Amino acid sequence: MDMECRSCRVVMMLSGVVLMGISLSFLLNAGYGTDTCSFMNASISARLGVSLGPVMVVSNVLLFIPQLIWGRKLIGIGTLCNMFLIGYITDFCMFLQERYLPSSMFEEQPSRSAVFALSLSLFLIAVSLYMNADLGQSPFDSAATLLSRALHLPFPAVRIAWDFLAIAVGVLCGGTLTAGTVILAFTIGPAVSWIGRLIKLLSRTG
Repeated sequence: MDMECRSCRVVMMLSGVVLMGISLSFLLNAGYGTDTCSFMNASISARLGVSLGPVMVVSNVLLFIPQLIWGRKLIGIGTLCNMFLIGYITDFCMFLQERYLPSSMFEEQPSRSAVFALSLSLFLIAVSLYMNADLGQSPFDSAATLLSRALHLPFPAVRIAWDFLAIAVGVLCGGTLTAGTVILAFTIGPAVSWIGRLIKLLSRTG
């Protein structure tokens, strides 16, 4: 039974990782905003003129160092999948979109807003699947957890400050800050928690 439960959690985690990469590609193309970590990495990617995948791997590896030293209990198979898969899934999906989807889909209304709204919903569901699988925190998320512990400060306040630091790095690298990214900095945590509770409720009733 334990093996079955773990297998279900692995499937949930992998589904979340893949769906995050897919939905993030649409969010980036829509241009209305992403989560703060993706905003930072996408800004660095554009500044360096390289694809998103390698940038996400390097930034994750750098953030993984303190996680490895002080937060080993936060590391799991989900940590590694997040580190090495999401960026490249996003790159591949953006390549397919550029090749097979009309640019008007991301530039003209109402399709642009519809793409953003649908992609954002899928992204929040994906993050909820990943986090509720409980198979390891991403290096970006674990950094806020470790800072909260080290500074003895409430996690929500530290997480918001950490998100806005990521925004500042993105802006300094030339990224265009949008209202969507700022809103997500304040709301993604509560939204993911609410969706997570809903997923657990549905799994029990099912």
